[in-house]
Amino acid sequence: MNLKKISEQTIVITGATSGIGLTTARMAAEKGAKLVLVARNEDALRELTDEIKANGGQAIYAVADVADENALHQAAHKAIEHFGGFDTWVNNAGGSIYGRITDVPTTDLRRLFETNSLGRSQRFAHCRRTSTQNGRLNMTKQT
Repeated sequence: MNLKKISEQTIVITGATSGIGLTTARMAAEKGAKLVLVARNEDALRELTDEIKANGGQAIYAVADVADENALHQAAHKAIEHFGGFDTWVNNAGGSIYGRITDVPTTDLRRLFETNSLGRSQRFAHCRRTSTQNGRLNMTKQT
């Protein structure tokens, strides 16, 4: 397998505004990657994008909930429109619930499943359909 250097890649990162996603975004930007930052919090996305640009990097953002397939489609198309495609899609968004299973509402369990399981499957399928660069998929688990 012949991989591009980070500095030659366009990378889509879900869950980009906190934890592993935030650190990954900052490190990739420092190495010269073009970034498409994806998360639900537009203010945090805007702030991170501005930070990366202020430090000489290239970044755009897309507000999206990873459980929403249409929103992911729009994020991928932003990457295509702005950077001509993407090379790597980092599936980082995820969540956790703390508590006894008998105390957690079914709606919360369903939401967690949609984000962590169904959302990951949708992101994988979407990445395969929309990558114009024979993109690589990286799946992480954030707990």
